[in-house]
Amino acid sequence: MSTRGSGSAIALALLAGASLAGCGARTPLHGDRPPGPPEVERYCGDHLRDDDEACDDGNGVDTDACVGCALARCGDGVVFAGVEACDDGNTTDGDGCQHNCARPTCGDGAVDPGEDCDDGDDDDTDACPSTCLRAKCGDGFVQAGVEQCDVGAANLDLPSLLLTQGPLSRAVRPIERAKSVVEFYAYASASGHTGLEASGVSHLFLYRDSTTGVLSLVAEHGVDTDATGAPQPEAAVGMSFFHLPFGAGISVVDDNSNEFFVAGTGVVRGEWTFHDNTDGGAISGLPLPGSWSVDVSPTFTAGISSWAYVDGDLKPLSLDRGAPAHLTAFEAPSKCRLDCTIPRCGDGRIDGGELCDDGNATGGDGCASDCKSTK
Repeated sequence: MSTRGSGSAIALALLAGASLAGCGARTPLHGDRPPGPPEVERYCGDHLRDDDEACDDGNGVDTDACVGCALARCGDGVVFAGVEACDDGNTTDGDGCQHNCARPTCGDGAVDPGEDCDDGDDDDTDACPSTCLRAKCGDGFVQAGVEQCDVGAANLDLPSLLLTQGPLSRAVRPIERAKSVVEFYAYASASGHTGLEASGVSHLFLYRDSTTGVLSLVAEHGVDTDATGAPQPEAAVGMSFFHLPFGAGISVVDDNSNEFFVAGTGVVRGEWTFHDNTDGGAISGLPLPGSWSVDVSPTFTAGISSWAYVDGDLKPLSLDRGAPAHLTAFEAPSKCRLDCTIPRCGDGRIDGGELCDDGNATGGDGCASDCKSTK
């Protein structure tokens, strides 16, 4: 046996064994893969829209089109900038924010706080004008079928003659007879005898002579004791008449001319002392129809307990003894009365510029067809 050949075989065997030992340390070709990177957590605001999100804009702004990964909508409680004026979290009207997330406005059809009504239109002639306040006389809107006119704060009652004192404002008429004021006053025995005299009472009234049309302003105080039997206590009365129109003057003096006199331009003064009789006087020449205003300022020192204006129907209106009274004449009516009616001759109300109004436009019945004469 050759030893050379046997040595070679042994060397080859050792080499093969070494090779097999090196291959045994390698990763198998078929087996488990190593683990990958951890899975990323998903959330609202990660800029990735998931299946349960309507949107995801990746910001924390709640006033844009994506609110909490839901699409912005009216009623979600968040005001969508540039789109909604308000959002109170509901779609109820009348609570300060409308169902469409608009601020309440007059004319939106919903009655909101501060509104009486809201019919959703701009018709100012119906029961709910564009102010959303119920239609009423004096609001400046003419309600169709209800009002004849309405000029708001310019609505006025301008009668032919107006008596005012404090809260009292009353259209008045003169006492009218077919005789002069001198005849009506019937001065005799140091007293007037108009039939209006009363103990302790001062009367003021307008008187018109229907035959001549002359209008007078009369003041009469107390009573003729001899005529009525009623005692008139000792009295002292002062009374001034201011702003008398041009042409007016004293026509009746009861007792003494020193007691009733002209005290200046447009001013007449009365200073009366009396007992058991009357005192007073009359100023005539007040134009009617006309435009004037006379102030009557009284001072009752003694003997007179009440002051009254006697209207054309002879019914007295109580006056405040401590305040002036005002008589005003208007030569033209207002455009619209306080009750939203248009003044016209024949409506039964004596307006500025009228001498009478019997409710018709027929002449010859005590009031002319133009309401300018009683013939």
